[in-house]
Amino acid sequence: MKKIITLASAIIASVVIALPIIPPMTALAASSVTDKIVKTVAPMKDTGVASGVTKMQALDIALKHAGYEMDDTLYTKVKKDYDDGMEVYEVEFRVGFVEYNYNIEVASGQIIDFEIDD
Repeated sequence: MKKIITLASAIIASVVIALPIIPPMTALAASSVTDKIVKTVAPMKDTGVASGVTKMQALDIALKHAGYEMDDTLYTKVKKDYDDGMEVYEVEFRVGFVEYNYNIEVASGQIIDFEIDD
């Protein structure tokens, strides 16, 4: 089971998620000379690929840092929040009688801080 979860985590980490293509926004303006409606197209910025880490990746980062795998945990909880204006995942899990709490930055996957309550 541990191998399956590890393999699934590796696959999730390697998948690139593409954003859907959205047509350019259009604006209508009246021409003062001809009183005709002129359609202008505003160019869209190409965002390319989605950035940041997913909830599962954040959980995997915290588990690896603590030296555990998903099978070792009694429960897990991951939620997105803001900490000092930074978007973070609050990752919480329990192994035995010990509770682990991590704040992981969504944009980079960097561990901001963590706490171990035993």
